[in-house]
Amino acid sequence: FVTSEKARRFMRKLPNNKVVPLSKQFPNAPPECIDLLRQMLQIHPSKRITVEEALKHPFMAQLHTEEDEPVCEAPFDYSFEDEKLHRIRLQELIWEEVGDFRPQCLPAAPRRDGTRPPTRRTLRGHHI
Repeated sequence: FVTSEKARRFMRKLPNNKVVPLSKQFPNAPPECIDLLRQMLQIHPSKRITVEEALKHPFMAQLHTEEDEPVCEAPFDYSFEDEKLHRIRLQELIWEEVGDFRPQCLPAAPRRDGTRPPTRRTLRGHHI
């Protein structure tokens, strides 16, 4: 299930430590919590508990409200991660992300005459 050769090499180099039971690592946790953790921490994705199963687990009973937990109708599309990111494209994506959360941090667009309006940074004597 690990498709990256680099990741496989890394995993092979890891020491084979003795597994410490979760109940020893979390001695005050209730058995239902330990069971849920064990199922969530499965390395192989096909053996790991799904979100829907986890929400229905006895440990989550007090938090689970089925009518308030929408289920995604289709699998997520992660194809955007296949894009090869070069330095310039990565910078563009970072600026887009900054602009979504902090538009005031983006440089001001140039005026028609080619000059830029003053910003907080240039007003303090610093240049972008």
